[in-house]
Formats: sequence, structure tokens, C-alpha cells
Amino acid sequence: MTNRLGRRDRLWRWGSAIIIGGCGVVTGAIQGLHFVTDSPESLPTIAYSIVLPLCLSVGLIAAGWWTGRSNLPAPYTLRIASWSIAGGGVFSVSGGMMIRYQQSMGIILSDQLFVIINVITGGMAIGFAFGLYAIRIKRQATQLDRYQHRLERERDRFVALFDNLPDPVVQYDLTDDTAVIRVVNPAFERLFDVDGTAAHGTPVRQHLVLSNLEQSAIDLDATLHADTVVQHEVRLKTAVGIRDFRLLVIPPQVATEQTGHIIAADITDRNQHVRRLEVLNRVLRHDLRNAAGIILGSTDLLNERLSEQTQVETIYEAASDLVELSDTVGEIENALDCDQRTNGPIALREVLTSCIEQANDDYPDADVRLDSCVDGQIPVIANDRIDVALENIIENAVEHNDSDQPAVSITVSNKISDFVSIEIADNGPGIPKRERNVIEQGSESQHHHSLGLGLWFVNWIVVDSGGNVTFDDNEPRGSIVTIHLPSATLDHQPPTPSTNIPSE
Repeated sequence: MTNRLGRRDRLWRWGSAIIIGGCGVVTGAIQGLHFVTDSPESLPTIAYSIVLPLCLSVGLIAAGWWTGRSNLPAPYTLRIASWSIAGGGVFSVSGGMMIRYQQSMGIILSDQLFVIINVITGGMAIGFAFGLYAIRIKRQATQLDRYQHRLERERDRFVALFDNLPDPVVQYDLTDDTAVIRVVNPAFERLFDVDGTAAHGTPVRQHLVLSNLEQSAIDLDATLHADTVVQHEVRLKTAVGIRDFRLLVIPPQVATEQTGHIIAADITDRNQHVRRLEVLNRVLRHDLRNAAGIILGSTDLLNERLSEQTQVETIYEAASDLVELSDTVGEIENALDCDQRTNGPIALREVLTSCIEQANDDYPDADVRLDSCVDGQIPVIANDRIDVALENIIENAVEHNDSDQPAVSITVSNKISDFVSIEIADNGPGIPKRERNVIEQGSESQHHHSLGLGLWFVNWIVVDSGGNVTFDDNEPRGSIVTIHLPSATLDHQPPTPSTNIPSE
């Protein structure tokens, strides 16, 4: 179908070109014949009656050639040809009427046919010019319609997005240096109990009221007048009480239409969850550790008084595990502290070399080695505690190894585009499938959970670095833990990590 339409367009285009160019050929031939048969002697006569019309005929031939070679659609070329024919027809009628008028006045023109031909040539040339102008206006109007339709579609998409966002959104203008509401979305109306129509033109601060339960860290008016995008965590009064929000303000100075936007994401539940976790963490790390310390001290006294110490040793080991668990939670908290950690390019080879040397010092009976590695320093993007994660994997591979000679082999490759892979293989009993499944699923439940925090610790640090962790079985026995980290360069800060992370 498309080929058929293309052929039809070409036929109409060349048909129009033949009409325009053919008229130029015919009129040019007649004017040449006029010059040969009459041989006018006066230069002005030659210029006005022969040269000028002949130039117009050549121009029509060139216009026909251009029309045929152009990529204009068939309706446009037909319109140009129609204007040319109409111009020639109007001028021929005008020329004929002029000749008849002069005849009625007793003036008889010689070579009336050639005069009419010259007039037709000029009319067609002028008609061609008007045709070009007409299609230019038509194309501009068509493009304007398309642009308007595209704007309408974009407006409809924006309105749909604006109306269906679950977060409250305010669109505001600056009027007399006051931020006034232009429109609010339904989520804002529901949460702040505001009628959007009634709110139009009212000050923003009338509806976004900062809580007076604590000193606000922001000046709302200054934020709405800022010249850059601003984010703040604030507490606002709502129809359901005081709630915590992350306020994203895009001021008019940033927007293209001089209209600002406020997006208020409710983070009350998240903040409450974080606060509760902080309390639970304090209980785990401090109160539980203190209780474990008391148990350890009491077992020392029992060891001195009891002859049978088996149960005492069990209590001591259990209390030691609690203290160790508390220390591990502290390490994880420090490693994942948003205010303390930094992500950036690091030299992976140096980190691995240090981890291997430390493991060989701590476990002289084990064989921990870098089996294969790509050349160079291997810069990667990683959390600055990635060394703790690598040490954790190597230590687990040795400590839980039941072989006569524990062996840990490390392989570094960059086979996956934009990622560096670190394979840590051991010859131990392997990581239980239940442990692996829980980490790969990314969550625990009452019936499906890991036995400790070690693998979670590793997974969180690696994920925080923009990578991931995968698990495989080693042959003939053991496990392979593979860490994928985004590659980087050491001479500049890395870009945002790619989302093309290898699947787990």
C-alpha cells in the first residue's frame, strides 16, 4: 500500500512538473520563432518582447524540473500547477481584454498572438510564485496544527498525571511577590481538606501550614521564591493531624512557564518506622549486650564453684554469641549510616590484596589466593566499607570449612559490560540453600529466614554500592559467591551507577 501511494505521488508530481515545464517549453519555442520570423531591430523591443518573456519561459522550465525533483506531496505539487495555470489564464484573459479595448479605440496591435503568449508566460510565472507561497502557508498551518495537537496531548498527559498522583501537588504563581495557588490536585484536596476552586488565587502559606510543635528549619516563603529546586523534610498540619512530608519545591524561576510546583510526599509512616527501629536497635545493642555481660560475669563465678562445668560453658558460649551479635549489628549500622558512608571509585586490586593478606595471617592453615585477575588497578564504584564485606565472605568461607585444608580461590573478571565480577569460591560444605534463597528474595519471614546477619551484611553493602550478589555451587563441593560492582575510573567522580545490573 505504501509503495502504491509513493508511485502515485511521483506520477502526480511529475505530471505537475510536465504541465509547468511544458508550458515553458511551448512559450519559449513560440518566442524564439517570433524572434526569427520578425527580427525586431530595436533593442528595447528585443528586451521587452523577446528576452524577458524567454527568460520567464526558461524559469518555467526550471520550475517544472524543480517540482518533479522535489519531495513535496502530490496535493502540494498539484496546487502549484493549478496556481500556474490559473495565473496564465487570468493574464491571458486580461491581455485579450486589453487588446479588444485598444481595438475599440482604433489602435491595432501587431503580433497580437505573441503578445498574448508573453502575457500568459508572465502570468504562469507569477502563478507559480503564488503557488509556492500558498503551499508554504499551508505547510506552516499544518505544522502549527500538528504542534497544537501535540501540545494538547502533552497537556492531557500532564493533567492525567497531575490528577492521579497519590502525593499532594500544588501549582503556584508569584503575584505581587506572594506565592498564590493556581491549581491543586485531588490528593491535596483530600489530605488538606481544601476545595480546589476556592483555593485558586489564595496564598500558599494559607494552606501549607508548618507545625508549631517544633521549630521549623525552613522559611516557606523564601523556599517558594528560591532560584533552584529545593527539598526539605517538614511537618505540616493536615485534615488528619500533623504529618511528616518531604517537600519538593520547583520554583517559578526554574520552570519554563514561570509557574512553580510543590510536591509533598507523606513520609510519616517511614519516619515512624525508622524511629521504632532505632529504639529496637538501642535495646538490642545496649540493653541486650549489658544483660549478656552480666551473664558472662556470672558464669565466671559459677566456674569457680561448680565441679561440672558443661552447662556453664553452654551459657558462656550463648552469652558470647549475644555480645558478638551486638557488635555485628554495630558494624552494620556504621557501614550503612547514610551520614557516614561514601560511594566512589576505589582500586579493587588493592582492597583484595589487603583482604587476602589479612586472611592468610589470621588463618595460616588455609589457602586463600587471588587465582585470576584482570590487569590494572580495577577501579569500581563501591561503598567505602566494601573491604568489610569481602573480608566477611572470606572469613566465612574459611571458618565454616570442614576440609582438611580450607581453600578459597578469588577470580576477578570484567566479562559483563560496565561491571566487574569478583568470584569467591571455597571447598567447604557450601552455603545452605535456605540461606541463599532468603538473601536472593531480599526479605525474611517467620518461617523463611537466615541464621545470622553475615550474608545480609554483605548483600546490603554491595547493593548500596550499586551492584548485587549471586550464589552458585562449586564443583566438586563448596560455594561460589559472586559480587558484581559497577566499573569506574579513578580520575573523576563516577556517574550514576547503571541500572543494567546482572540478574540474581
